[in-house]
Amino acid sequence: MKAIEKAALERAAKERPKGYLEDVLSFVVSSDETHVFIENDEYYLLRDKYNGKTDFPLHGPGTHLHRMLARFGIRSSSQCACRSRMIQMNKWGCDGCEENFDTIIEWLKQESSRRGIPFIASLAKVLVRRAIAKARKAGEKVG
Repeated sequence: MKAIEKAALERAAKERPKGYLEDVLSFVVSSDETHVFIENDEYYLLRDKYNGKTDFPLHGPGTHLHRMLARFGIRSSSQCACRSRMIQMNKWGCDGCEENFDTIIEWLKQESSRRGIPFIASLAKVLVRRAIAKARKAGEKVG
């Protein structure tokens, strides 16, 4: 978890493109009086995005699924393909994730097996559908 000073974030926003602050704040997991806290993976994705090192969307069904799994304590690590799969889902967008629904479920099954976590297909399907729905809803607000 990365802690970012709110004052430093405000200063950085003045030098970054419009929408930077809102983008960063959308990834905040928690905050206190002086800091906001962002998961390490999302911090590095944001850093790369604003340093011109990424060509993929940071928001979408993959990001929503990533956040939902994190609430259950299931976080990506350097040993898993979670980050690249999150990015792939974001690239596919909602329609593409629906078309590749079985592939995404298989990814979750493989990763749960690798981690020794029980896999419940019905729960995985609910989570993926919910992630797609959340991404659609977020897209409607923007568009």
